[in-house]
Amino acid sequence: MSEIRSFLKATEEYWFGFGSATAMGVFRILIGTLAFVNLVLLGMFWDSWFSETGYVPNWIARMWLGPDVPLGLGTEVLVPRMNILSGITDPRITIPFYIATMVFALLTALGLWTRLSTILLAIGVVSLHHRNAAILHGGDTILRVAVLYLAIAPSGRACSLDRLIGLWRGKVSHAPVKVSLWPQRLVSFNVGLLYFTTTWHKYFGNLWRDGTATWYPARLPEFYRFPVPEFFNDFPMVKVSTYGTLAVEFAMGTLVFFQPLRKYVLLAAVLMHSYIEYSMNIPLFSFLMISTYVCFFQGEEVAGWATRVGQRLRRFHVNVYLPQGRRLKPNAVAFLDSTDPFKLIHYLPGDRPEWRAERHDGRPMSPVRATWTRSLGAWPIAWIPGLWGRILNRATEAMPDA
Repeated sequence: MSEIRSFLKATEEYWFGFGSATAMGVFRILIGTLAFVNLVLLGMFWDSWFSETGYVPNWIARMWLGPDVPLGLGTEVLVPRMNILSGITDPRITIPFYIATMVFALLTALGLWTRLSTILLAIGVVSLHHRNAAILHGGDTILRVAVLYLAIAPSGRACSLDRLIGLWRGKVSHAPVKVSLWPQRLVSFNVGLLYFTTTWHKYFGNLWRDGTATWYPARLPEFYRFPVPEFFNDFPMVKVSTYGTLAVEFAMGTLVFFQPLRKYVLLAAVLMHSYIEYSMNIPLFSFLMISTYVCFFQGEEVAGWATRVGQRLRRFHVNVYLPQGRRLKPNAVAFLDSTDPFKLIHYLPGDRPEWRAERHDGRPMSPVRATWTRSLGAWPIAWIPGLWGRILNRATEAMPDA
């Protein structure tokens, strides 16, 4: 009986416990960036896909995907489908809506006004997808689900401008942020379920069971992207790729949750999707799938990985010397430390009236350039001329007299 209670307690802790927000922060950056790129690609052919003079005017879109959706199987109860653009044909409304959704994608990636940005991004992406479902593929479905998860998750609590601003103003603690993990668990289990059901359906299809399924996409011109060796699309390699795909997808639906095998399963999946991205024209599909893999890791693992990478980048380490008689403000210490996840910068007391910086081998360099180029968190703002220099100067205060 005690073993059952322990199992149930461990299960509850796994699903509803608290942990680092770092993994969801990285996930937010990846999905926000890919959503922005996806919208840019759609915008290149806006008139073709979303205007009344294109291939899918509004009345055809409503026939393809109606304004209401059944509440559940076997019921006649209908609920409105989320689509702000339903019935709207005026480009003076649809185009600003599209541009606004792009802005929200960028704000989501940056983590600025994150709660509002993620909610509005989810509304925008879902509405655009429901406006024209005829052009969607599996990657679009992943994007749509991902932005909904971001909207319900505390995804701005780490790796965000919101957190950096809070640290600078002293409104948030520099201590590691602990958040409820259930949104991250939902993402990982949704991905696992996706792979498992995909394997299930493929296995009961004749082409996958007889080992010939991957032969066909290579013969479809619309999927062609970059050339691959001929033997990749011929037997017996076709059987290897067909059964290999089934094996990797089955592992992603099962073995990926077994921690000793997790990194090997994820590596195999990355290799599989890398080949798909190279050889097949399915825009952003593989990038979107791989971006979800970060949710299989604890936030502490992601932070630890960044620290280990920083230790291997010793030749990029710099010592930055503060002006004589100055020290970093407590809030600035937290701010600068959070912008430098690889810990490449060491701030030290200086003996000169100006800022100085030295590489690991003692060669001098510009302190402004040394700090912002190595501070990953500074990249979204440091490109503004003069801004990072002003931040450094305002980060210091006079040392109290001894």
